[in-house]
Amino acid sequence: MSSFARFSSRVIRIPLKDIDTDIIIPAEFLKTTTKEGLGKQVFKNLRGEGKNFPLDRAEFSGARIVVAGANFGCGSSREHAPWALKDAGIEVIISSEFADIFKGNAEKNGLLPILLPEETVQKLLNPADELEELTIDLEKQVVENASGESYHFEISSFSKRRFLENISDLDYILSFQNEIKGFEAKRKENLFL
Repeated sequence: MSSFARFSSRVIRIPLKDIDTDIIIPAEFLKTTTKEGLGKQVFKNLRGEGKNFPLDRAEFSGARIVVAGANFGCGSSREHAPWALKDAGIEVIISSEFADIFKGNAEKNGLLPILLPEETVQKLLNPADELEELTIDLEKQVVENASGESYHFEISSFSKRRFLENISDLDYILSFQNEIKGFEAKRKENLFL
């Protein structure tokens, strides 16, 4: 994972519902066990000659935020989907609904899924200026648009900490190493009383 701070970015808008993991990364690219290189194939079937997909346009180079329709990440439980998005430079997905397994995989791989009401997502999908940037402030838990409007989102304290401190599940457990050792020492003492 990479540490997460407040940032602004152009947005890749995908106004489609039910974007499944096969749309995110087609099955033909799942033969790898590494994350590197998957970003080149992200949304492969939505891209290409004449399709005008944002990832194919120079003005969206470096975009780190995707706003998409409801039920994002449905379908199979492939972890390759968040891997591919992260490898493509995406750090945040905003939608009104996420498939549970995708959401869990995303969070564990450093991809922040932000859940906002459908009305808000529709507003973000249809800005006056398609190049409008959004600002993500994880500390305050808000998404801000160029007009200064902000939209609050919820995130568990555990997930928020993982993103802000750049820690994995294992790092989190190891942060309690002294307490664990203390508990074990007391337990051993009590065994011999």
